[in-house]
Amino acid sequence: MNRVKFILGEDKHIELLIRSPNNEPFTIISASYDLRRYGEVEASGECDINGHYLDIKLAPQCKACYVLEVTYMVADSTRKARIEVEVI
Repeated sequence: MNRVKFILGEDKHIELLIRSPNNEPFTIISASYDLRRYGEVEASGECDINGHYLDIKLAPQCKACYVLEVTYMVADSTRKARIEVEVI
């Protein structure tokens, strides 16, 4: 799982590059995210889609380890990605 670090009080963008496993062309139809701490959702919303990049602006509220779960649609498939967010 990838990891991103924040200092408490920061708000910044996280960009995810989505790739095709076989280098086939694809279009991301929609994308959303949940930022969870101890299983509870602290923030959620829609991702900005720019080609094959998903952009999320986060501002975690506590010093803790979070899990950012991104759900996106490509054709008729629903896919997910997880990133660990550490706030110090």
